[in-house]
Amino acid sequence: MRLTVWILGFSILSAGSSFAQKELTERLSEEHRGWLERDVLYIIAEREREVFLSLETLEERNSFIEAFWRKRDPNPTTPANEFRDEHDRRLDYANRLLGRGTYREGWRTDRGRYYIILGEPREVQRYTGYSELMDSELWFYQGEKGKGLPAFFYLLFYKRGDVGEYELYNPFIDGPPALLRGTFIQSNPDNLDAIESLMQISPELAHASLSFDTSEPPDLMGGRPAMGTGLLLARIEESPKRAVRTDYADAWMQYGRRVSTEYSFNFVPNRHVFSVMAGPEATPIIHYSVELDPESFGLEMNEDDPSKYYTTLDVTFEATNDEGTLVVSTGSSTFVELTPAQADQVQSAPFAFQSSFPLVPGRHTVSVILRNRALTNFTLAEREVEVPRFELGRPTLADIILCHATTVARETVDPTEVRTFQIGGLRLEPASDQLFALGETIHVFAQAYQTPEGYMARFELAGADEVFDAVETEVQKAQGGTVTAELSALGMVGGDYQIRVRLMTPRGELVEERSVPVVLSPRTVVPRPGFVLRKGFNTAIPELLALARGDQLWNLGRFDAAREDFEKAVAGNLNLPHARWKLANAYLRSRDAERSLALLAPLEEAFSSQFEVIAGLGFAYYFKDDFQKATEYLEKAMTIRPPDTELLNATADCHLRLGNPDKAKAYFDRSLELDPSQEAVKRRLAELSSQGS
Repeated sequence: MRLTVWILGFSILSAGSSFAQKELTERLSEEHRGWLERDVLYIIAEREREVFLSLETLEERNSFIEAFWRKRDPNPTTPANEFRDEHDRRLDYANRLLGRGTYREGWRTDRGRYYIILGEPREVQRYTGYSELMDSELWFYQGEKGKGLPAFFYLLFYKRGDVGEYELYNPFIDGPPALLRGTFIQSNPDNLDAIESLMQISPELAHASLSFDTSEPPDLMGGRPAMGTGLLLARIEESPKRAVRTDYADAWMQYGRRVSTEYSFNFVPNRHVFSVMAGPEATPIIHYSVELDPESFGLEMNEDDPSKYYTTLDVTFEATNDEGTLVVSTGSSTFVELTPAQADQVQSAPFAFQSSFPLVPGRHTVSVILRNRALTNFTLAEREVEVPRFELGRPTLADIILCHATTVARETVDPTEVRTFQIGGLRLEPASDQLFALGETIHVFAQAYQTPEGYMARFELAGADEVFDAVETEVQKAQGGTVTAELSALGMVGGDYQIRVRLMTPRGELVEERSVPVVLSPRTVVPRPGFVLRKGFNTAIPELLALARGDQLWNLGRFDAAREDFEKAVAGNLNLPHARWKLANAYLRSRDAERSLALLAPLEEAFSSQFEVIAGLGFAYYFKDDFQKATEYLEKAMTIRPPDTELLNATADCHLRLGNPDKAKAYFDRSLELDPSQEAVKRRLAELSSQGS
């Protein structure tokens, strides 16, 4: 009874799901419905089908189809897609030849279905014109590795009742007598007699009547069909989907709308690491490395100069706090040009992109989107990061960074300056995903910020109950508080472990302790980047750090602290126009029109198309009650960027004060279209209407 209820419930759920999918399918264009329900019906994974049906625009569906075929291309470096060409050939063959003698299109028939899935049989044996045997075809296949199929197997098709199309025979459901004509079945009704008759025609046919797996001995003496044939058929149905990763479809569901449509279905996986170090002025700097395997990173050859390979990487860095506030969002483009030797490196070993950016203290979700124009693909690295507060005079242990190597940099920087994964003359080679091979040396780096002379650090490689290696070393205060150690994984077994670092006073008192997980792989070698592209925030530009901090504090609503950083940036570097208009905006928040004008007026000529400059001038004149000038600048700002309610309402108020009620009403109306909940604007419109009447 319980089983019946379960089956009934499952049937209802399945029916509901099928009905929902049918509704979604009916929304498709005729072309896209044909692609889904005919062209790729037998090879598309269920997850791919779900995502395709969830798409809302023609552009998204077309991009999905391109990505679908690209994911199956056995050799992406060539212009042709051999998989797609072969699939199209199979589909055409099925329609031209396997639909003959039936009212259905060839791709709908059993033979068409399995021909499209498996391709040309290694051998076909046809049995026609036999007095006792239904017209039959025995297809012999060699199984492809990696698809879960036997090395060799049969498929048997026959014309049931000698009429209609060839149907797939099933040993367990149909049984050997089904292959024989009616008069012969009546006199030989059991399997053994039928098998004996089939043996006289063909031993292979008799074998296939009981089992499709050639390695499975048929029960010719007992006549029992093999149970494994049903499993084999299920594996055949699943075989086109086994070798295809559908993570690109899942990635679209999660990240797709964060990139343009041309990239959205071209997600590639990565390995990454995020770490925080203290930079100048006690500013936390987050460092990151994103690694791509060779098949996920590509270059174009320069047609004018074949000795050069190139691409452009578009990088977006974002951080969002626990409340969902976007703290920072910045983008950059990097042109990459490599020599043939460098191009060989990225074809044989992972490619790593490394960079850094300042980030205010707090708990953030940090994400890096890396788009490669050469392959039109993208990857996204994302992690929750706790950014500590570094304070002058307070010893603090920054993040532990696990490295597969450390090297001496060609260019040594001031120890107080932090470049991407570099302090002073020490350059770090971070181990993405904190993964190491057994026996590999683990290079551990930490920064002990603001530690006095004589402080020590203890490093430990430990399991749950055992310390496998430990090193104590003195903090190198002259090198920016760096502390390093080499820990050995010799003699250990694969698994999850921890690296612990304890910061201690000269008397052995514990100041702070941090730990980080480390994974030891049983593999003898872990792939490391063959080519590393390093970028980073330039802390050498005067007051650029103050400007970046001010931006983030402003986004967090900490306006007074942001204004102080903007003031510091303007006072320390006259060549930062961004700082000037951001400071002017901070002054406008307190309606300090005079100081805003003093900052913005000198920028107008050079930045006549900069929204912040023109809108800022408009609001400054508005607060000075110079409504004529304010109107000119505010309306010009609307031509640069779509206006918000604040800009529309200020412009409406200017026109009202200048005696232009019709124009004022038009701007108030536009403002209400953007935000209908503005009660004050509704009252002003009501007043205008009553005055007009």
